[in-house]
Amino acid sequence: MMGRFAPLRGETLTLSSSIKMVDGYTMPRFGIGAWDMRGAECKQALLNAFDKVGYRHVDTARYYKCEAECGQAVRECSVPRSQLFYTTKVYLNELGGGAKTRAAVEDSLAVAGLEYLDLVLVHAPDGGTQFRLDSWATLSELVEEGKVRSLGISNFGTHHIEELINSKPKVLPVCNQIECHPFFAQKEVRTASEKHSIIVQAYCPLARGQYYGDATLGKVAKETGKTEAQVMLRWLVQHGIVALPKSSNPKRQAENAECLSFELSDEQMKELDSLDRGDKGWVEVQTQSQHCK
Repeated sequence: MMGRFAPLRGETLTLSSSIKMVDGYTMPRFGIGAWDMRGAECKQALLNAFDKVGYRHVDTARYYKCEAECGQAVRECSVPRSQLFYTTKVYLNELGGGAKTRAAVEDSLAVAGLEYLDLVLVHAPDGGTQFRLDSWATLSELVEEGKVRSLGISNFGTHHIEELINSKPKVLPVCNQIECHPFFAQKEVRTASEKHSIIVQAYCPLARGQYYGDATLGKVAKETGKTEAQVMLRWLVQHGIVALPKSSNPKRQAENAECLSFELSDEQMKELDSLDRGDKGWVEVQTQSQHCK
């Protein structure tokens, strides 16, 4: 299945290439994740990504404890703020709606030193129906106030997506960030997301290297003259999925971005599609939240 947000065959892609979201704003097709980056390392890694490699999209979270450094990089780099896409997430301990959820987002703004957040995600669906809907209602108020531009979800299963859409929210979700890679393709969740014009973002897009050495992956890498990581990332790109690989290594940042400069054939895509192991393929424990009630 080629996703509804997939690029055209032969389309030239760069780190500035974007997808139009359901709310009218645009999201860069490729980004860099800030998970497990801390202090000066985080700031320097992002400055390199923005100024030297050309990234325009950074994904962080309150849970990551690096919003200050991410915000510093956004403010201090040479790229105009209007050309950068900044995402953060609110975790379960600050969800549930009301003053607690509002304070979390306002703190994210203050800590990062930004006037607005491009995208705020509900980090996980745990907590029950009312908990989720109350969280969304408060976050929607922050969109209406201009503090946040777009809202999204993360680790949401198909039933969570339908629940939110059926509640007829004032603000529609623009994306669902999930673990996704050839070995955990998430076809059902991707279909449910795209049915409602929800872009799929992929965290752990390289499965932490767990599947490097797979025969099929290696075969395609050899055929294309690319690394296994680049092949995995390109598979996501061609499915219209926004990949968010994390790297503080300048060379690796550039190598990851090279996935935008080549194409996989239809046959190679089918071979990679065949690697899906279903729920046996996931590597991140938070993925289990997709199955919560």
